[in-house]
Amino acid sequence: MGNEVQSDFSDKIGDPSLESIFKTSRNIVIVGLCIILVMAMLNIAAVVDQIQTRNWEKVSGTVTNAEWDYDSSTDGDGAPTVVTVRYTYLGENYTTSNYNFLGSGWGEDPEHWLSIESIDIYVNPDNPSEAVYLAGWAGVMEEVMDVLELTGWVLGLYLVIGVPAWIIYAKVRQDKD
Repeated sequence: MGNEVQSDFSDKIGDPSLESIFKTSRNIVIVGLCIILVMAMLNIAAVVDQIQTRNWEKVSGTVTNAEWDYDSSTDGDGAPTVVTVRYTYLGENYTTSNYNFLGSGWGEDPEHWLSIESIDIYVNPDNPSEAVYLAGWAGVMEEVMDVLELTGWVLGLYLVIGVPAWIIYAKVRQDKD
């Protein structure tokens, strides 16, 4: 009698309530926001550098090269585009491949960039050899939007696949009992 183990757990799984679905959805969004904060903290120097580009001078440049960067890709399918832009600042010629300080992929196919005659970039007036395509908060927000998009996909999959599977599983378990 003294060795009996009592358990509060049961095999019965009830139907998911709207409250539990909302709680899980909220938790998915909170995890996504936490990922954004952790990424910002780990990359704080790059985030600060990116924000400081908002005061850089806008100049026109010419795309001299655009190609897939297969060397930086782990699987070959997700190779980012690398674009080289030639620009002139205060009579001196420079080149840059910096999209922004937070990411290196230029997003579009190389053909897109090669078809553009003139492209605006932002040059550091204190160090003209330093330039980016996407300046200021726009570069930060692009990275944030990427994480929010991933969070949206996870939330969507939960609502479209996870919740119906939960309901079906609960029904099957009730019918078994």
